Amino acid sequence: MPLQSARDLEPYGLPLADRDDRYADRAAAGRDLAALLQPYRGGRAIVLALPPGGVAAGGELARALRLPLDVLIAREFVIRPYPAIVAGALSEGGGLCMNAALLRLPGVSLTGLWSEARRARQEIETLIATYRRGRPLPSLGRRPVILVDDGLNTGLLQLAALAALRQYHPQRCIVATPFGTPAALGRVARMADELVTLTHGTGEHQDAITHWQQALGDDDAATLLHRWQMDAEILDIGRATRNSAAASVRYAGVNGPQG
Repeated sequence: MPLQSARDLEPYGLPLADRDDRYADRAAAGRDLAALLQPYRGGRAIVLALPPGGVAAGGELARALRLPLDVLIAREFVIRPYPAIVAGALSEGGGLCMNAALLRLPGVSLTGLWSEARRARQEIETLIATYRRGRPLPSLGRRPVILVDDGLNTGLLQLAALAALRQYHPQRCIVATPFGTPAALGRVARMADELVTLTHGTGEHQDAITHWQQALGDDDAATLLHRWQMDAEILDIGRATRNSAAASVRYAGVNGPQG
């Protein structure tokens, strides 16, 4: 696939490996978010994407900031009497956020909520294997963590993820998302150390949260994650080779034959 512009280039000038244009809008949002997070570029921070949608945005954000990329698995769940209402969200690491307002509705019980939460937990275990292939979460303690998703609807998913992250004692929890409803952005801003977004939830953008050009499922998101991680490994090898070559030249200049 021919490169379309300079923005299609990785920061070191290499083309993106097997880029999937179906998710180019999410990737562009990731680059725009990275422009707002330049103080973290090349530092000790790590990018954690919330899959599936957050992987496409998070991968480009991590690439632009020259930061490592991984995922934090979290899932929303509903209950049968009210399938259109998010009942809560659960994250690996034990983060849980419930929609307490549901308990005031007829036919809803704590027993039913916990039952659906257990189902979500089983799904999360399966997804951990899909995305990380047996790898544990990377070390998160005493470093900034940038949590990326492709939109905030209720904010419950991000709140569950933040609750889980706090247990690892990160230096700072930053949430980065292109869009969000005003209510969701407000909820998340109160729990995150920093919230970075491309909009403040105006009516113009609220529908865009669920209207990306292409739906992104877990299988495709896992493939994207592994491609980005492979690209990052190749770039790390390239940097190490260049640094080694530069060091050899400097050494030769100091210790070479004297004319």
